[in-house]
Amino acid sequence: MATQLQLCYGKAPLYLRLGAIFGLVSLAAFGPGRWGIIGKGLVLTVLLRRWLRCVFRWPSRNLLFGNRALQPTVEGLHQRFVELYLPDAEKGGAEYAVLGAQKSLQFSEQRLAFWDVGPTDAEDAVLVCNGLGARVMTWAPLLTALQNSSPTWARRRLIIFDYRGQFDSMPLQGEISVERSAEDASKLADHLKVKRCTLLCWSTGVQVGLQLALDRPDLVKAMVLIQGTTGEAMKALLQPICQVPGVPSLLDFGLRLAPRLLQKHRQTMHGVLCRHSNAFERLASCLLWFFGSDLIAAAGVRYTQDMLQSEDHFLNYCRYALALGRHKIFSRLPEIKVPALVVTGTPDFITPARCSYDMAIQLGGPCNLVDDFGGSHYYIYEEPQKLALEMAQFLERCAPVKA
Repeated sequence: MATQLQLCYGKAPLYLRLGAIFGLVSLAAFGPGRWGIIGKGLVLTVLLRRWLRCVFRWPSRNLLFGNRALQPTVEGLHQRFVELYLPDAEKGGAEYAVLGAQKSLQFSEQRLAFWDVGPTDAEDAVLVCNGLGARVMTWAPLLTALQNSSPTWARRRLIIFDYRGQFDSMPLQGEISVERSAEDASKLADHLKVKRCTLLCWSTGVQVGLQLALDRPDLVKAMVLIQGTTGEAMKALLQPICQVPGVPSLLDFGLRLAPRLLQKHRQTMHGVLCRHSNAFERLASCLLWFFGSDLIAAAGVRYTQDMLQSEDHFLNYCRYALALGRHKIFSRLPEIKVPALVVTGTPDFITPARCSYDMAIQLGGPCNLVDDFGGSHYYIYEEPQKLALEMAQFLERCAPVKA
């Protein structure tokens, strides 16, 4: 287990990067004379690049499949999933086709909804542990980039499931916990007769994947861990430099209070969002351009609609976020011996990069850390091609497809 000194030393490159960002912003805001002009010019260049990426639809236009660009809409993201994995789907709405391909597993009165696509007889399976409240369509940009970057990706089986209490894994039976989600994933793998798999985890899914790797070392052969925490998430969320006293308690209090605060207005808010989706997507495009991806606006509006879709769904969403705060796993990370690719972005303030640095130090197996200087929490939307290249190299090295 790493000592506090090792953890601090390991994060030195991160704090140098954060210092550079802070220094650049300070130079732009307070720099005298020529230095101030240089600082403002650099900041404006970064912001202009991100704005132009959205205006000219840079991410989506370059995510080609069959010479067709990815459409930056909810329907377009579902359509791409259909093109990649459901070519025989009946004509009609793409989202309808994706939902029609959904399967379910019933155990202990709990329904677990999942997708099992790709060559289902393949020995090389990828089990996806999703972000909280994220849909299958979330992965369309990265899956497209992987198809184009990795000659063997199409030969991998892909399994994606909804956490209990979310979407079609309803109604909820029992309590929500990260440990239970990992157990659900384990039971699903056994049901599908998957003997070994690679975990592809994002955000919330990182904690689920780490727990699964601890519980089932016989099942997990490699992990891709994208922008997650090392447990006790409330001690990290929105705290990029270090844990801030009082913030974990405030986040915990807010999550417990939110269902009661929105109880009277949730249905109205959801109805307005659904009736005026196009208007809200245009508004989101104006507000979220600084992420540098034209894919985020539509996905963000749909994410909010999904979160508020029912009283039970929103309550379970908050319960799951609280469960992330209760989950303690950091001290056991050295027990995980499988190869891992840990991905983060320096300015990620939701699941701060410091967590990924600690994770890379603490894990007991070979680990490769990738920190993108400009990547936010939504890196899978911002730079799917760059992420796909890193993943392709990692998988070919640590979990190659058998001939």
